[in-house]
Amino acid sequence: MTPPVIRVEDLVKVYQGGGLRVTALRHVTLSIEPGEFVAVMGPSGSGKSTFLNVLGCLDRPTSGLYELDGVPVSTLSRDELARLRNDRLGFVFQGFNLLARTPAVENVELPLVYTAVPGRERRARALEALGRVGLSDRTRHLPHQLSGGQQQRVAIARALVNRPSLLLADEPTGNLDTRNGLEIMALLQRLNRETGLTIVLVTHEPDLATFAGREVVFRDGRVVHDVQRPAGDAVAQVERLPPPVREEEAA
Repeated sequence: MTPPVIRVEDLVKVYQGGGLRVTALRHVTLSIEPGEFVAVMGPSGSGKSTFLNVLGCLDRPTSGLYELDGVPVSTLSRDELARLRNDRLGFVFQGFNLLARTPAVENVELPLVYTAVPGRERRARALEALGRVGLSDRTRHLPHQLSGGQQQRVAIARALVNRPSLLLADEPTGNLDTRNGLEIMALLQRLNRETGLTIVLVTHEPDLATFAGREVVFRDGRVVHDVQRPAGDAVAQVERLPPPVREEEAA
């Protein structure tokens, strides 16, 4: 039987310093199955970002169980955690975090540079990932030659190049306008539906959360709402938008 991609049980995270003790996560228990698209929501300070950091092996819980693909993460060494992150996780953030003087294809190759993947295969996988996000014709473009939406697509391709079992997206549309934000959500939805990629999305925008098939809401470090429902169709919403106005037309 295939284990959940994520299983957390009685998860607690406490930060201490300067005489202060802050409990960011309070006895969180949930599982995420392969192929789910989960939106994580909650107000500032609710624990959602801490939860994502724990899932991404960027922070260790104070107590409780976290298993990723059946592997008990809390038992791993620092080096083993780094390998797990590189082999099984993809990250997308609000900031694109691209190297400014590096073409798109080389930005996408970066997660593979310090692995055993040969150079020719690295390039082939980077080109394949850029094709999956619709940028086959922008492989040699520098970040400043790309729109914000295209830069985020490069960042998503970089997250996919190691062929992860889990994609963690932290406010991936936060720096984008409405059209580009919807297009990124349509892309994530398509990746989830066509490839079965498991996605956990942190967002503060309820409209975007409707494109996930499950919504988990945090408040004061606890899960207060966890519901599955039919996802909205981001692709259809993009298609209903008026065509973008070209700069020369706007002038």
